[in-house]
Parts: sequence; C-alpha cells; structure tokens
Amino acid sequence: MACAAALIAGVSFASGRLGLLLKRTRWLIASLVLLFALATPGVYILPALGGYGPTAEGLWLGLEHLMRLLFVLATLSVLLQLTGVEGLVAGLHGVILPLAWLGLDRGRLSVRLMLVMQYVEKSPPGRHWRDWLESPGSKPAFGQICLHKTRFAPTDYAVLAGLTIGILALIGAVS
Repeated sequence: MACAAALIAGVSFASGRLGLLLKRTRWLIASLVLLFALATPGVYILPALGGYGPTAEGLWLGLEHLMRLLFVLATLSVLLQLTGVEGLVAGLHGVILPLAWLGLDRGRLSVRLMLVMQYVEKSPPGRHWRDWLESPGSKPAFGQICLHKTRFAPTDYAVLAGLTIGILALIGAVS
C-alpha cells in the first residue's frame, strides 16, 4: 500500500522526474527481479526447465524488492521535486548532525553529494557509459556551489523524535 501511495504521489507531483529515475534504473530493476526469480530455492513454476527455471518464492521475493525500490524512487522523485537538490542536501546536512560527533565531516559529505547530484542532473540524457570512459577532456563545468544550512524548527525535532521512538518500538517488538 505504501508503494502504491508513493507511486501515485510520484506520478501526480513529479512524473517527469520519476520517469527519468525509472528509465535510469531499468536494468537494475530487471536484474533484481531475475536474480531473485532464478536464484531463490523453492517450487519451480516451469518444471520443464528444471533448475534453470524461476521459482514461485523467488518471484515473490523479487516482487517484494521491486516494490521497495519503486517506493524509494517515487519518494525520492517527489522529495527532489518539492525541495530541489539544494534543499535535500541541506536537510541531510542537518539530519546527520549526530554523526559529526563520531568524526564525520558533514560539510564534505554534503558538498560531495551535491556535486554528484548536479552531475547526474546535468549530464546529457542520451550519453552512453562508454562515452564517459573514452572522452578524457570533457569535464562538466560547474559554477560555485553553495551549501545552505537550515535550522530545525520544533516540529522537525518532534518528527525526528517520533520516528526514532517508532523505530525503537518496532525493533523492540520484533526482537
């Protein structure tokens, strides 16, 4: 149900971006389903193929992981449409504050993520991966990168606390 809701939101708010993400991950999607269908032990759907055929359990696992991937892609497309790359990186910069206490450089991570996101967004759509390897002199020129730092509002802290409590309750209920 969550995947269906995310896909409806993705098609409603960010259909172009969702379509681009789905196009870019089409081989990942196909290999994910095929790997689970063909490599998971279980009851063979096509017994004539023997050990080379897909299993029912493998197809269900492949479908489950496909739904998870579609949920992530649809949610990411809506998030990028509503906040943009800069807003997403600024939010991530704030959320990973506890990791800074462990020695993680939040600024460096955020700038690298922003560079990757800008490179992916501005790369030519029809460019083949072999072209990237064969053309050493064609580097994209980016201007100045500005990392916007945002302060959390009390509602942000309340949502993070609620999510943390929910995750801890779920972990406690499972174990």
